[in-house]
Amino acid sequence: MPRAKSHGMTTSRNKMHIGAVVAVAMLAAHSLAAQGGAQQRRAPVAAMSAAASTDASGTTDAAGTTATLTLQLAGDLLKTLAGTWRFEVRFAGNFTGAPDGSGTRVFAALFDSLRLQWRETVDSSSASAQGIMGFDPNNGRFYSTAVYSSGSGVELLTGSLDMAEPFVAFNPIAPASGNTGRQGIESFTLRLIDLDHFTWSPVDRSWRAVFTREP
Repeated sequence: MPRAKSHGMTTSRNKMHIGAVVAVAMLAAHSLAAQGGAQQRRAPVAAMSAAASTDASGTTDAAGTTATLTLQLAGDLLKTLAGTWRFEVRFAGNFTGAPDGSGTRVFAALFDSLRLQWRETVDSSSASAQGIMGFDPNNGRFYSTAVYSSGSGVELLTGSLDMAEPFVAFNPIAPASGNTGRQGIESFTLRLIDLDHFTWSPVDRSWRAVFTREP
C-alpha cells in the first residue's frame, strides 16, 4: 500500500507505489451494530464496567470505567483483525475502476490477545512488508509499526479509539518529514465496516485500501 515518504511511504500519485499496506493498523471502524458485532455488545460491556468501577460508597470511578471499556473494545477489535485478508488500493478519484494495487495481509496473535503481528505481499511486485499492531492498556492507546522491503525506515504510529464506533485514528509518533504540515499524509484511519471488511487510508484521503476477509 502507499506509504509516507519519510518512513518509506510515498504519497504523491506519481511517487506512491504499492509496496505494502501500512500497518496501522488497521483497527477500527464503522457499523458493527448492523452486523451483530462489537457495537451491539457495547451497552452490556459498559454496564459491567460501570458496576466494576463503583466503590463501596456507591460512587462511580469514571476513569476506571472508561479504561475498562476501552480495553474490552480494543481486545474485540484486535481479535476481529486476526486472519487472512485480501486488500485493494485505489487512489482518490478511482471509484469503480480496477484497483491501483492489491495484495494479501495476514494478522496473527503475538504473545497475547492485545498484540498482532502481520505480513503482507503485493500481487504485482516482489515488495513485501511486516509489522506489529497492538493496544497498550497502560496508556489506553493503540500502536502500530511497519517496515517495508522497498524502504529503509520504520513507520511508528500511535492511535486512539473512538468510543462511539470501531474506528482508530493513528498519528506518527514524530512527523516522518519533521514537517507538521504533512500530517494529513502521515496520519491514518482504520475503520471496521463489519466482521469481514475494514478500510485503511491517510487522513487526506489521497488513497484508500479496502480489506476483505479470506474464507
